[in-house]
Amino acid sequence: MIYAEIVSTFMQARSLSFTFLVMAVLSAGAAPLPSAEAGEVGGMDLTDLPEESRSLVEFADRALEYVRENGRERALEEFNDPRGQFVVGDLRYVFAYDSNGTCLAQPFRPGSVGKNQIDLRDENGFLFVQNLNRLASQGGGFAYYVRPNPLHHDSPELKLSYIARVDDDWWLGTGVWLSDVSAVFSADARLDLVRFVDGAVDYARENERKRALEAFNDRNGSFVDGNQYLFAYDFDENRVLAHPFQPDLVGKVRRGGLDIYGFAMDPSVETGLGGIREVAIDGTGLVYYMYLDPARDTTPAIKLGYVRAVDDDWWLGSGIYPAEGDQLGAEGASSSYQPPATKEELAAFVEAAASFARIFGRDLATKDFMDLQGPFVRGDVYIFAADFNGTSLALPFLPSAVGTNRLDLQNSEGVRINREMRAIAEDGSGFFEYLWTNPLTGGEEPKTSYVTKVDDGWWLGAGIYLRDEERATKA
Repeated sequence: MIYAEIVSTFMQARSLSFTFLVMAVLSAGAAPLPSAEAGEVGGMDLTDLPEESRSLVEFADRALEYVRENGRERALEEFNDPRGQFVVGDLRYVFAYDSNGTCLAQPFRPGSVGKNQIDLRDENGFLFVQNLNRLASQGGGFAYYVRPNPLHHDSPELKLSYIARVDDDWWLGTGVWLSDVSAVFSADARLDLVRFVDGAVDYARENERKRALEAFNDRNGSFVDGNQYLFAYDFDENRVLAHPFQPDLVGKVRRGGLDIYGFAMDPSVETGLGGIREVAIDGTGLVYYMYLDPARDTTPAIKLGYVRAVDDDWWLGSGIYPAEGDQLGAEGASSSYQPPATKEELAAFVEAAASFARIFGRDLATKDFMDLQGPFVRGDVYIFAADFNGTSLALPFLPSAVGTNRLDLQNSEGVRINREMRAIAEDGSGFFEYLWTNPLTGGEEPKTSYVTKVDDGWWLGAGIYLRDEERATKA
């Protein structure tokens, strides 16, 4: 992506040796990776990479050589053997998948072998198997994701993996834990990121491209909030269209940029494939990359990015650091988490939750919806969710109901409110008004809920009680 920004930032770093290392990495291309015997990765000598990255390439090359000499069947037997030569202690092993996302080798989780895991997400909702599969189809390379580390009581930790394409049918990989790198992002931070980028896409689609880019490039404008800002590129050449903190990059084509561990941030110089742009080509998605954090004395930190296509010609995105995101969530709690008071605010709240759910997945989203201290519970207004069969997926003030079927739940007038709301969600989204007991007053009051479909499997909504003046206005 914008590796010139890293260059300008890390020039302030105290360690000259670290500076020279990062400069070497950033000056290299991101081509498909040759064998370690060639001594190069993407046009960069392996010695330019940190030890973690070099060891991954060398280990994967050993596995590739074993496949070439012994064939797929024998190789997979060896990769799946927890006592085999490709399991080194508790830290290093080879895993493998076919091009459809079916697990072929996982020595420490044999129950995964044979299962399709293309939709498997990490601790932050990142579709990491899909990402690794895409990376393999482009020749291979480095990637990050967050998984439970069995060596640390299954605490979620960042993992750096190197993926090598075997042939058109399957690929293999190996990884190393980066346990010292904080990599879990709060729901508050992730929601802020989604709202920020989604709002920018809406603005770009509602205005001419020139006007939108002027706004995104304005360092003092509404699309710069502290360390959070937007970057924008075209699809054709990966040309920078917006970067408020480095205007000298605007208009330049970015190719071959890698982060300090060798992750390809930009498309390859040789093939034009890879990089963060590939996520935007799919329409929308998440991406991890290592960046120098000015709040941490310009030391490397993992960043979670969210990117979206504006149209067929260009895309934009933004990213957050873990600590930065947590701080934003805590500081913003008293203002941004005020309960919606109007139908317009209610609809915006629910649609933001739906977008959040589509990006981070049902399991993580419903977990976040259940958090009474999280951003989806605002006073007496909260997100509830159910599948289209009627099973409750999220009900933060009645957790015992989650997993039960509430399709025939009735109010005092005999209205099956969940059936009514489900019908609205099946058609897309809308409002539904009904009588319901207000837990704060103990009395039955008119309530308006807004519901929307997340996907074909489930829907969500939230409701507000109509105040006296609102009821008078409606009358």
